[in-house]
Amino acid sequence: MDKLANKISAYRRHECRRSSNKKTPGRCKAATIYANKANKFIKETIENSVKDTNTNQINLYNARVKKTERDIYPILNHDFDYKTAMIKNNNVFKLGFTNQPTVSNLLTQSVKLKKFFNILVNDAYPNNKTVSGIDDVIQQDRKKTDLKNTYRAYDNKLPYPSFKKDYPECRYKTTGKYSSSYFIKSGVCKTKIKNEPECKRNKFKWVENKSKFPKIFKNMIKTSSTAKPVEKLNSSCYKPKYIYIDNSAKGLFGKKGLQPSMLNDIMSITPDKLFHILAGNNVEGGGILPCPEGFINYNENPYHKRNKNIIILLTVLFSLFIILKIYKI
Repeated sequence: MDKLANKISAYRRHECRRSSNKKTPGRCKAATIYANKANKFIKETIENSVKDTNTNQINLYNARVKKTERDIYPILNHDFDYKTAMIKNNNVFKLGFTNQPTVSNLLTQSVKLKKFFNILVNDAYPNNKTVSGIDDVIQQDRKKTDLKNTYRAYDNKLPYPSFKKDYPECRYKTTGKYSSSYFIKSGVCKTKIKNEPECKRNKFKWVENKSKFPKIFKNMIKTSSTAKPVEKLNSSCYKPKYIYIDNSAKGLFGKKGLQPSMLNDIMSITPDKLFHILAGNNVEGGGILPCPEGFINYNENPYHKRNKNIIILLTVLFSLFIILKIYKI
């Protein structure tokens, strides 16, 4: 907000020059009103951010610190604040709208309105230049800035060493226009690792397989002297399993602004896509991910045929329902 405040101050000084008011009296008065409104906006924005930090963000951070396992990666992407990002980067003062009482300013307003139109309709957000933890933070809110820096240092450490091998960045992106996309832990996957030291070295979880029956019950059960001894189950090594949430702007008909993206999100809540999600499949790049073990062919979709049959069946049933309704059978 410092850059915006300096811009407003420079604009007022320019408008209050004697040469600027000779031809158009009243420019200094209009600029003063404009600067007061802009400074009020800046002040309220910072105050609202500080209030949110003290009321919500610090408590959230303290709750996360107590957890021993990482459920979210990256945290900065999960916490991406669209509201603050829009207020900070696309407010009317930064877009260049002013109350300058001149004909030239009146004529250029339509050009400036195009910027606002592009945000609503054409331009995707986050975009390729977006950085989570920076573009969605008011820098004057020092506590929140410090929290974001702490999260950034935490996100620099992968959930486990081979995470990027299992979930490559080229497929599951988390930067640029994917700055609000992230992973959520959804369970565990059994690995082929057979010994505890190697399991722990890979930051996985080693689980000892315990006997299902207490010793007292074993002593009470009579077994044949010729019976074969039951083979003891081996312990197992498990790695985390994740869901990838793709929050990049999808849009409609090539338009990826805020409104088309919102409509696309609403249209995504359809029966066929819900069935895909419930079946554990990916929907538009997001969803429950497979348990990775060695090489993974991400282009292969074993559920494609089954899902196609489900969609066809649903379409037939829906059509039959409409026919029955029309003819009141």
